[in-house]
Amino acid sequence: MSSVAESFLGSRDRVHTPLWQVVLILATAVRLWAGAVPASTAAELEWRIHARGLGRLTVGMTMAQARQLPGIQLEELGPRPVPANYCTYFRVRLVGQECRVRVMRDRVDRIEVSSPGFRTLSGIGVGDSIDRVKAAYTERIAVESHHYLWDRGYVLMVLGPYTISGDAYGVAFVASPSKGVTEIWVGRYTGIRESEGCT
Repeated sequence: MSSVAESFLGSRDRVHTPLWQVVLILATAVRLWAGAVPASTAAELEWRIHARGLGRLTVGMTMAQARQLPGIQLEELGPRPVPANYCTYFRVRLVGQECRVRVMRDRVDRIEVSSPGFRTLSGIGVGDSIDRVKAAYTERIAVESHHYLWDRGYVLMVLGPYTISGDAYGVAFVASPSKGVTEIWVGRYTGIRESEGCT
């Protein structure tokens, strides 16, 4: 036995860990070192929904900054914005999933997720029930009727902890009792309260 193995295992009298456990620990270490975690799982963990955005795609960044993010593809939807509102939408493709980004004055203003592949840091995604959202966020959540689209159910909002110019960042879950969460929006409070896209 090599000196390294002897120092790890020790003498027969000093070993308190069964040999099968030592082998299991070593095998696990080798698998982790060799990158046994699937790339898709690692990418999904990297692109989680949070109060400031979706992974490294954050509310407030310029489109030039968004285009430089690795693994992201942006496709403009609809006509170019007119100077009156400077608002447009982009389809975002990454890690085999899609979402939409509302852009105001060439900055990411709101991220809209309608695919079940993306999840929040608390594990909530499209398709989850209202009860599951409430259980995940408890007293941090505020429930409102969907803004003038009453037939779509509710908007469940979780704000903070980040603010800019007094306007809190947050996550809004658009949900109904029958369908659960149908969309997840990320942005500043004023942006996630709006049911409109670009008007």
